[in-house]
Amino acid sequence: MARKRTKVVVPQAPAPIDMPATDRAALIAAYQAGLITAWKHDGDRGYRLTMSSRQDEYIEPAKLTKHLERLGRAS
Repeated sequence: MARKRTKVVVPQAPAPIDMPATDRAALIAAYQAGLITAWKHDGDRGYRLTMSSRQDEYIEPAKLTKHLERLGRAS
């Protein structure tokens, strides 16, 4: 008797999270200026910013612009 093959179910990708154009523009400018090396929008936790010499930081979307300005002044 042969084994019954089970169908492999591929999980669906989560729906993309909409990012305001102003946040996206600020993040791109910070990346181009070398303030951050990467970012990701983590839904409930806000934005995860990766910087070359520091640990990743989670920033609330409402505080993103002020945080990026502070990073720019510090460098």
